Amino acid sequence: MHWTISSMALIAYALRAVGRSLESGVWQGHVIFGPSGSTFRPCRSRETWWVKGQGYQQTDKALEARYHELAERPYEQIYVRIQGEVSKKGQYGPLGTYQRVLYVEEVLEMRPGREDDCKKKKSG
Repeated sequence: MHWTISSMALIAYALRAVGRSLESGVWQGHVIFGPSGSTFRPCRSRETWWVKGQGYQQTDKALEARYHELAERPYEQIYVRIQGEVSKKGQYGPLGTYQRVLYVEEVLEMRPGREDDCKKKKSG
């Protein structure tokens, strides 16, 4: 019986994953890790995204470990540049409170946040 329920849950999850459309890219913004979960707020956006690892990779766990090394206080915003995929808009995470999911593939940069992190850089 337990095997059947587990199989059905796995199939439902796989079908849900097939239906999602993902946008790949490099994302910059701020992460916060706390007891209620992990969030990412992209630069120049009002959205808050839920942070997860991609597949069986443990990239989200590595991101969290590095976050705790850098954060000096609870819920501190840490600047990151992340290679990953973002889900389409919806309701994700605990209680569906996040607009999207950021599936972390690779952390490109991570450091304590600064006031000018998300200001447009001048080209040239």
